[in-house]
Amino acid sequence: MALIKYDFGTHKNEEAQVGLFAKRSPKVVDGSLPDGPWLGESREMFKATIEPYYGSPETMAKGAEDRRFLADYGTALFFYAKSIDMLHTAYGFSGMERRQPSGSDAPIIEGFAETLSYVMDLHPQAPVDECVREVTHRLRSISTECDRVGVPSDLYRDGLDRIARIAPHVPVDDIFWT
Repeated sequence: MALIKYDFGTHKNEEAQVGLFAKRSPKVVDGSLPDGPWLGESREMFKATIEPYYGSPETMAKGAEDRRFLADYGTALFFYAKSIDMLHTAYGFSGMERRQPSGSDAPIIEGFAETLSYVMDLHPQAPVDECVREVTHRLRSISTECDRVGVPSDLYRDGLDRIARIAPHVPVDDIFWT
């Protein structure tokens, strides 16, 4: 239902735009950019759009899902990496006080791996090393902490295996299992 705007001076009616039609489409990173600049622009888009998604790993992953819906896969990759960073903080630095590792982390880890696969398919020369190495460190740390306290670590180790298969060119041998 459209709102009617009355112009009492001329007795002329105008329909005002409401709802979806009143909003502009969200900006996305231009997928035709060369791989390096494309990933750089994706990182900048992530930084520019992160604010409403702070809160939990799930809300951060919601940012990734929103960007994937727009086919903005580079930006989504950084949202998933941040979500995994938040898991790392909850399990490592916070000692699992407020949150324990569980299957609820699967969509985040699977989302990162799937998005990384899209990125590698669409932009095979994108410089993802830093992002992949950071996520590898976070997941290795989480799996080690899980083993230390007797919680199953399979989900995190399986994620690591999948990431390694998707991006075998990224060197991770020097990242410790701490």
